[in-house]
Amino acid sequence: MAVEASVQRVRIYLSQSDQWQGGPLYLAILERLRSAGATGATALTGLAGFGPGQRGRLAMLNESGYDLPVIIEWLDRPERVVRILPLLDDLCGEAMVTSEPVPVYRATLRARGPFSADRSVGDLMQTEPPTVTSATPLLEALRHLVTDKLAVLPVVDATGQLVGTLTDQDVTWRSPLRMPVWMLTRLTSAEREPLVQRLNDLTVGSIMTTEPRCVMETIAIPQALTTMIEWGLRQVPVVDRHRRLVGLLDEDAILREAVTQAQSSADESAVREAEPPPPVSLVMQTVFQAATTTQPLNHALTQLLATRLQPLFVLDPERRLVGMLTLGSVLKGLAGEERTKLLIALQQPEPPEKASLPGRDRPLAELLEPPPPSLVPEMSLIDAAHRLIELQATQLPVVNGEQTLLGIIAPGGLVRALLQQSE
Repeated sequence: MAVEASVQRVRIYLSQSDQWQGGPLYLAILERLRSAGATGATALTGLAGFGPGQRGRLAMLNESGYDLPVIIEWLDRPERVVRILPLLDDLCGEAMVTSEPVPVYRATLRARGPFSADRSVGDLMQTEPPTVTSATPLLEALRHLVTDKLAVLPVVDATGQLVGTLTDQDVTWRSPLRMPVWMLTRLTSAEREPLVQRLNDLTVGSIMTTEPRCVMETIAIPQALTTMIEWGLRQVPVVDRHRRLVGLLDEDAILREAVTQAQSSADESAVREAEPPPPVSLVMQTVFQAATTTQPLNHALTQLLATRLQPLFVLDPERRLVGMLTLGSVLKGLAGEERTKLLIALQQPEPPEKASLPGRDRPLAELLEPPPPSLVPEMSLIDAAHRLIELQATQLPVVNGEQTLLGIIAPGGLVRALLQQSE
């Protein structure tokens, strides 16, 4: 493969007896390099040597009690070295560290992938995100969640340290409000007032998550993605080394970066031998909830509530996509006793029975929204990411030429696939 004319070589000079938190220092440095996204590094033990700590004697192999020299040699792309090397400052202490360009004849380096510039979380995060304190009234925090379209609201103390997070899930699990927060804006004053009254005396601290998940601003984007995927997060707070909140990272920013990087790569004149990105068909979600036009409304509502109120794709008997059922469209189409039944069901701690839901004799088609723009199986991941960003969609259907629903693409699935390309 074609490679750069040179890469950067970093050497770190240690002794075998150097320790870090009870273990060998060279292992701690190698682990830090690996987790930060370095291409590769090797710890080499010297046969003999001396340095500032061994002026009176030579350290020699096979002589017990002698402190053998250890050199860590790390070869990588220059931009990656610039990003990662400062992360080793606390480990290296007074050790000698050198860096120099090295001509390359043949090499296999860590792929650049869609995040080819090796940018860190600090480059993509939203700075100065909305925050609250544990003493903030809960209703004020809910306004932030809705108005700022947040999946997670950081909670900080007087010094700016992250002490908790508030999510829609925290609200529905730990407060008297069992329905999604955004629904408060869709209710009438008469419907909303009793719910608000239950929240009047609550503060953020009474329901927030007190062990918040967060990432450091200095880590690489692929490392942050791994964390977000493992935790199932769409947004994650970003902190500095003192755990002070400095930003918020979300899936949309990551997808926008992937699209930008792909466009930059397409503009380069260099010949590339990388494999083409996989099509949407290889990463789409093929197991999903869908309703059919022949179902009564209350059956479809049971499915909608079971999917945690994610939009429900509706198919005709030939499995062609004809529309979507959302909680918003249902609320808009219901009135009187039917609407009251749905609001009561939403406030129940257990999934409601079909008989308790409205629409037993009502056709489903009356409350459908038009289907969103669809993707085709052959579309590239980058084009799918661009489409999701353009439409500000949480998921899009994948259909064939006959409009048969084949699968679903969501930001989380795209992020996971793009991460694999960057490994």
